Amino acid sequence: MLRPHKNCHQKMRARQIDYREWHHLFRQIPEELVESTRYYRHLNDAEWSKYLFPPSTHAVYGNRLLRKLKFDNSLASLRLWGFAMSEGERLYRARQSGYRVIAEMGDLGAVTPLVHSFPDTISFYPDCLWWTPFLMESHVLFNEAAEFGLGEDCCFVRAAIGGYSKRAYFPKPDLNIGVTGATCDDMAAVMSEIALSGDEIHWFELPHRSEDNFQYSKKFLAGEHKKLCNKMEELTGVKFSESRFNDVVDKVNRLRSLIKECKELTAADGLNPIGGIEMMNVEFSALSYYADLDECLSVIEDFRDMLKARVNAKEGYTGQDIKIIWVTPAADPILINYLEELGGRIAGSEYVINQVTSRIRKDCSPFEALAEAQLQGSLMGSSAFRAQLVLDEIERTKADGAIISGIFGSSHCPFETSIIIKAVREKGLPVLAFDTAQPGKVKLQSQIYNRMQAFMESIRISRSRYAG
Repeated sequence: MLRPHKNCHQKMRARQIDYREWHHLFRQIPEELVESTRYYRHLNDAEWSKYLFPPSTHAVYGNRLLRKLKFDNSLASLRLWGFAMSEGERLYRARQSGYRVIAEMGDLGAVTPLVHSFPDTISFYPDCLWWTPFLMESHVLFNEAAEFGLGEDCCFVRAAIGGYSKRAYFPKPDLNIGVTGATCDDMAAVMSEIALSGDEIHWFELPHRSEDNFQYSKKFLAGEHKKLCNKMEELTGVKFSESRFNDVVDKVNRLRSLIKECKELTAADGLNPIGGIEMMNVEFSALSYYADLDECLSVIEDFRDMLKARVNAKEGYTGQDIKIIWVTPAADPILINYLEELGGRIAGSEYVINQVTSRIRKDCSPFEALAEAQLQGSLMGSSAFRAQLVLDEIERTKADGAIISGIFGSSHCPFETSIIIKAVREKGLPVLAFDTAQPGKVKLQSQIYNRMQAFMESIRISRSRYAG
């Protein structure tokens, strides 16, 4: 865990601050702590590997939305932000250091343990470029996607084709893994355009999941993992090692356990111990470990320790007393700040990455174990399965309501949203659903804020009546 200096601001009460205050507070952090916070530590602490910087540094480099966000004021949260925001730089540094860089597209994350079990190999998740236009307050990637025929009638994941075309957001991958079959139609269109533009893709097929065909799907998926393993052997010139794989799985299971513990602490009774954007960063670390599994473990463990200390001490943010389940990740992070400003806290989530939440078994073949975990994915089966995931989160957290931040043009949002709304309302809880506005759509964003405000007020009125 990062240990603050005795005069450091870490001893201040938990609260949310803006990026300007983080810029000033950063001066109190001892230089030796900044120097010791590095990624790729096995590369002899290369000077370029430091990542503990205030959000204002990342804003200067183009992530302008950071100027408007609220951040947790703990060192553990600052470290998390620095680690997540430095992923793009880390990919280029990995390439310079002789690493193979693998792109995993579509509903993957479940293949990452296999990819990382090969030496000097890391992966990243191009789909997550959908946040970049919002963080940079720029339409560059969306405009580039439009040149390929993917306009506003396609999900925000279309930013990925812009990233491939621009060749400026990540190094050219040594291997592209793309999903076909029971996956997001919008990302499938993006991957097809990437393939048509000249980037070779190793296709990984996902079967439809149902109770009737579970064993068949598991066997089929195990075969897909075996094919990918063969491809990785061909690429690296290294034979698959079950021993190396088990070492990686031990770390991945530990990471997933840490994330689960963080989610449980976030939903604990009492004050809200952490912001929703920080927790979203934590949850998405399970996809590709922000391209450094060992440092990712250290970062999330540090974050977990901070959360545990706050919950045990009954410390947290005041005025955020309405527990909300957030469904579908917010492409625009400021929406989460809106909820918190209105007195809400994200106590649970369903971010369509359920395939990276379960513990990977070690009592069967590696490929069967990976297949079994992958079959927990949110979008591989019926919408009722995903709706149940939301209901499970509501029960676990004792939530007061749910928010669904859909995406105009996303193929699954218009169909699943109504099913989830019905399921939540049948449980007697209110639910608010809206489509996230594109960057720069100020009027639409104002309408979303107004709807959230009315939604939160209705929950407060309902609670006061019940209490009376």
